[in-house]
Amino acid sequence: MIKPSKQGLEVSGFKGSVSEVFKSLEKFIHMNSTIEEVLRVKSCAVVKFINEKKSPVWKKLVKPDEVAVHFDPKQPLIRLSGERFHVQPAMENFQKIADALRTDRLTIKKAGAKKFFQEQGSMFLMMMKEHRFVVVLEDDAMLNEDTENYDNVKVEDLGQSFSEVQIPGQVLGFKVGAVVDGQGTRGHEHQDVPPRVHESQIYRANKSVKFEGVTKRQNIKFWTQAGVLDRPGFLETQSTQEGLRIILKKGNIQDEFSDVIVNTISEDVDLSKGAVSKALLQAAGPQLQAEARSRIESSYLSCGNIVVTGGYNLNCQKVFHTVCPFWNRGADSEAETLKQIFSNCLKKAEHQKMVSVSFPAIGTGNLGFPKDLVSSILLREIHDFSAKVRPQYLKEVTVVVHPSDNETVQSFIKSFRSPITRGAHAIQEQSPEMSSVARSSHPPGLFGVVSTPTLGVHTVQVGHVTLEVSSGDITKEKSDAIVNSSNNSFSLKSGVSKAILDAAGSAVEQECAKIVSASQRKEMIVTSGGQLPCKHIIHVVDQNNSEAIKDAVYSVLKLCEAQKFSSVAFPALGTGQGGVSPSAVANAMINAVIDFVKKKKGSHLQSVKFLIFQTSMASDFHQSMLRRQQEGVEEDKTVFSWFKDKFGSMTNYLLGNILQVPVNEDFVMVCEEFEPAVFQLCAETQQDLNEARELINSFIVKEQTSSSIRDSAINSFTREDAEMLTNLQRELMISIQLDKNGPEPVITVEGLTRDVVKAEGIIRDRVRKVEKNEIRKHEAFMISSIIEWQYVDSANRLKPFDIYTNFDLEEAYGRKQPCRMIQIDDEQYEVNLTQRMAIGRSGEIKLKRIDWRDQSTVPLPDHWEDMKGDFVKRVLIHQGTLEYTDVENEFRRTGLKDKILNIERVQSSTLWRSYTIQKKHLDDKNKHRNNEKRLFHGTRCDNIENIDQRGFDRSYAGTNGALYGNGAYFAVDPSYSAKKFSKPDKLGHKRMYLVRVLVGDYTTGKPGLLSPPAKSSTATNLYDSVTDDEQNPSMFVIFHDAQAYPEYLITFQ
Repeated sequence: MIKPSKQGLEVSGFKGSVSEVFKSLEKFIHMNSTIEEVLRVKSCAVVKFINEKKSPVWKKLVKPDEVAVHFDPKQPLIRLSGERFHVQPAMENFQKIADALRTDRLTIKKAGAKKFFQEQGSMFLMMMKEHRFVVVLEDDAMLNEDTENYDNVKVEDLGQSFSEVQIPGQVLGFKVGAVVDGQGTRGHEHQDVPPRVHESQIYRANKSVKFEGVTKRQNIKFWTQAGVLDRPGFLETQSTQEGLRIILKKGNIQDEFSDVIVNTISEDVDLSKGAVSKALLQAAGPQLQAEARSRIESSYLSCGNIVVTGGYNLNCQKVFHTVCPFWNRGADSEAETLKQIFSNCLKKAEHQKMVSVSFPAIGTGNLGFPKDLVSSILLREIHDFSAKVRPQYLKEVTVVVHPSDNETVQSFIKSFRSPITRGAHAIQEQSPEMSSVARSSHPPGLFGVVSTPTLGVHTVQVGHVTLEVSSGDITKEKSDAIVNSSNNSFSLKSGVSKAILDAAGSAVEQECAKIVSASQRKEMIVTSGGQLPCKHIIHVVDQNNSEAIKDAVYSVLKLCEAQKFSSVAFPALGTGQGGVSPSAVANAMINAVIDFVKKKKGSHLQSVKFLIFQTSMASDFHQSMLRRQQEGVEEDKTVFSWFKDKFGSMTNYLLGNILQVPVNEDFVMVCEEFEPAVFQLCAETQQDLNEARELINSFIVKEQTSSSIRDSAINSFTREDAEMLTNLQRELMISIQLDKNGPEPVITVEGLTRDVVKAEGIIRDRVRKVEKNEIRKHEAFMISSIIEWQYVDSANRLKPFDIYTNFDLEEAYGRKQPCRMIQIDDEQYEVNLTQRMAIGRSGEIKLKRIDWRDQSTVPLPDHWEDMKGDFVKRVLIHQGTLEYTDVENEFRRTGLKDKILNIERVQSSTLWRSYTIQKKHLDDKNKHRNNEKRLFHGTRCDNIENIDQRGFDRSYAGTNGALYGNGAYFAVDPSYSAKKFSKPDKLGHKRMYLVRVLVGDYTTGKPGLLSPPAKSSTATNLYDSVTDDEQNPSMFVIFHDAQAYPEYLITFQ
């Protein structure tokens, strides 16, 4: 008997008859039930091609009253719905059509390409309609194969159903495709019913949440701020300024409810390796491993790369699998790779429109990363991502730390409570579980939690610097630089210094001797690493008190930052001949690192190591680290620190620091990443696909152009100029690249023609502005050595004006202007140039003008011959005299074997007096007399008369190159000038000057300089000259003619 019931159809009778009827019913229901099938094709272009180009074909095969067809515009899906009897053959027909098509993906990475096609999209697509292919411009909503999902598929319409047959004494289960009740509607959801004895059999339907090819979507609940505190294991939370919430919790990553879970895996993609990966694999099921392997092209995955899979039995939609490197003490840029992993995971989650992502404490386990480093990097990357991307979809990032790892928990808590660069704010409520943890943690600050990852090695994160203390041999260290504690002549060979010099080889000792003889007295010098595995050795003068040791370490750290070193290793300074106690040395050296970080000296230096030769001393350093951890180190937030942050170089100058780093750092142009234009192509033949590619490329070629701007003034661009160019790239969606390799720097702009023209005009205006400022700086520098304007200060002392005010006053004086507005001590004054009086709100200030050329007559050297009324005279020096021998020794100093034909003394009264006045000026200005050097200048014979008469005018003196500035060049090594710049005449005779050069205070030069760089951020106090290498100079460049005197002309062959 068959009759309808509340649960479905009820069949009653003998067992055999009921089973036979059931099979018939099952077949009938299976074939006539309404279903929806989804066909996944290769791309959205295939969907569009079938819809538009193949519609006559499929419309003959599919009747609209039998099967409804829906072409998804944003996903590569074709949906068919209707009775199973009609849908299944329709699916086969559509599959055959799709299989016969050819597809391709064209990526155009030219600047402005995507912008053009987005703006001209409708016109472009109209033109495409006439061709035998289809082109689709991929947008963010279109998911490629790696990001495919079926979120919009109605799972309840696709699942299998379960029928339950109940008979007296036993329960029989049957699988059916779908079940309808007696009224033809869908069955209710299956509820668990205990077996019971009944005289009839009942068919009931249960909708499943799985079907082949579709990954189930979990309904991830997103907690509100009020609900966050109730989560199990909750520790801390904060939000970025843009509203992205960051949560710290204790727990198991495999239990997380999140749209994305991040997993760290081995390079061979074996998910059973590693604690995190193994736990996720066990929870997700074997499908996770299978899909992960299918997603990679080779058998290995490189560090930093990401593979995306489904979540399967995990409480997430996606799993991001990534390979993290092992920690090698920063030698292999592991920290940068970790930053990239965090950044790429966040960007990918946003791109895939994920709401939440959960990270484990990546790298803190067997990979060996310092825990403080991981926590600080992760938080910084989240805040940087939030500020730069301003995510629309991603709302929550959770950091999950395993409950058993208390050290990592403490590190993350400390990082969450420390100030974050982007100004995070933390929710104040605390869960009961978190409160107990918080009580045991330390106050927020720069000094992290000290850890001992391996026996005898102690590490701690101090701001952006990883500090490591261990006992070991510094001569085996592979850092960018190691430090050698030496004597004043940098020749000490005892203790650690002897070990370093012996291992480095004699070439390093020779470098030290050469630097000492050729340069000003220094507290430290830098040489190559010689035969050591390090790249450089920084030699410092040994100190015998803790304060001097702290200053020395601080100076080395500043030098490393200026030289862009990423790592440096120190021995225990002052514990040998210095006689300072190990505990005092440990405190001094660690305090220097803290001061360096607190004063925000930069971000290039990432790793500092203290390698202690005597193992017993390592405990003193470890105890010092622990004390600093206990005390906590707050970031410097005083007004003075803010001032130093903004005007650090000027403050250093005013405070008289020994080492000064030029403010005008090299201008670096960072190219902005722009999104490429990606096209999905579909056609029936390869020829049609090729035609589509050519057509798209022709469109962009016509619309795109590039332009180059060459100008030496580009070398003087500042950070402000760099920011302007970066903003220009973003605003106009163009590419701006800088090339400094040629004789002149070149800025190349590439993009859509209209955007390039606009950008070129803006950049050229900025070049002219910079060029004008450089010319003014050069003129002010030239005037300052001839004319000096002074004012009487409150103590009734004469003080010179800065070079720009000096220039403005002299310019007004030369033009006979009666008045000029200036500033004195940040107050406006009107200067009466006739009365030499400045008048302001605070009263009147007297001014004085000094013309150094009007000073008392400078006497000529006693050994000169009588000039007899001439201004210039060359006097032949006889061989065998002391004067001849002195010049010859200088000529032969580096082994030059050329034959000297004659030596002549150049007597130029005008040049000598100008040079002598300039020397006195530099001696007074620099407060020392180590301003002069004897250098060499090779030249051609046709320049001799000009140099004798006018000195080293840059119009011809600098014609051989301008690598370090547009000035006059002089060599330390006579062989260099003789072989490279002394050009022979017709007789084969060469000429070279031995020159007195006022190098004064110098720094490293760069192309395009018209005058020396500024010593301070105010740009009012300049260096006197530039060189190729401050530590070991081989040449000097001057920009003022009066700074060099051609003392002797040597003719040789």
